Amino acid sequence: MLAKKSLNYYDFIQISSQIPEITELFNPKDFAFWRTLGLDIMKLDNGKITLRTREIDISEQIFCITDIETTGSVNSGQIIEIGALKVQNGEIIDKFESFCKAEEIPEQITELTGITLADVENAPSVASVMEKFRLFLGKSVFVAHNVKFDYNFISQTLQNLGYGPLLNRRICTIELARRTIPAEKYGLDTLKEMFGIENAHHRALNDAISANEIFKISLSRLPWHVQTTEDLITFSKTAPNLKLKPQEN
Repeated sequence: MLAKKSLNYYDFIQISSQIPEITELFNPKDFAFWRTLGLDIMKLDNGKITLRTREIDISEQIFCITDIETTGSVNSGQIIEIGALKVQNGEIIDKFESFCKAEEIPEQITELTGITLADVENAPSVASVMEKFRLFLGKSVFVAHNVKFDYNFISQTLQNLGYGPLLNRRICTIELARRTIPAEKYGLDTLKEMFGIENAHHRALNDAISANEIFKISLSRLPWHVQTTEDLITFSKTAPNLKLKPQEN
């Protein structure tokens, strides 16, 4: 609701008070708790409530480019590795990387990622890693290649642990690349090859680094009218798609 327009304070509280997922966790009047869950809300001089992403220039925004490796789906697996970069104005300002302890790793996951049970047997618990990651993420904008998977998996894990959901604004680098990079396919490996990005695939921090390179390329190709972070989020979802048709042999 706040992504599209500012709201009167009382309207904001009234609407928020009708969302059980919010009221079961905290009082909607507690703005600090909104920010703890990742939603960077602010009160304007006119008393209205808005998102900081509607006011802040892209160059000033802190983005958190994130990738996870898991043992399966959100319903049947767990996170075994997470890697993330905090980026502002094209510069990496912080990094986060950790294995998570697991009791088993399917053989196909080890073949895909190279992560073995020996790698994670002495790792910190998922609960410990998620608590630290939430603090690292803070109010930054969550960015990932196929963001729905990483964001939803982390959010569900946090909720299962009793830490509450993610409320951070988010951007998918696949969606953004489709609006800024003409290509036939938008998988991370395809885009890495296109731009000569060389590092190991299917490891969390390396994939976050690769996604950040794609993110930077996309940002450099934005039209002039995309100025604020919320402009960028809207553009990534609604701008014309540049996907190319496959070439015939």
